Amino acid sequence: MSNEPATPGRVVVEYHVTFGNGDDARTMARAVLEARLAACANIFEGVRSLYWWQGEIAEENEVSVLFKTSTARAEALATFIAERHPYDTPAIIRHDGGSVDAAFARWIEEETTPS
Repeated sequence: MSNEPATPGRVVVEYHVTFGNGDDARTMARAVLEARLAACANIFEGVRSLYWWQGEIAEENEVSVLFKTSTARAEALATFIAERHPYDTPAIIRHDGGSVDAAFARWIEEETTPS
């Protein structure tokens, strides 16, 4: 990466998505990358989640994935994940990032542009 400063026009979108296990997380991450819907997927294992589900507080081990994509591919990424996610109600949380390093933003855009 270069030392180019972050500029207001250079934005990436991140999606934070949880999965019930590492296999599901890795399968989804690989499928998303192969479809060129994200340039990167960071997998965080060992997440302990507490949440309301069907009127009770549930507590489970989960795996969190952070997908990095371009603004152009963000909606397609969310749809792709929603259609294939094993949960009935998956948490697909969009984070519209602030400005990022120009070289990093170019890399995201290049890697999410279908060939």
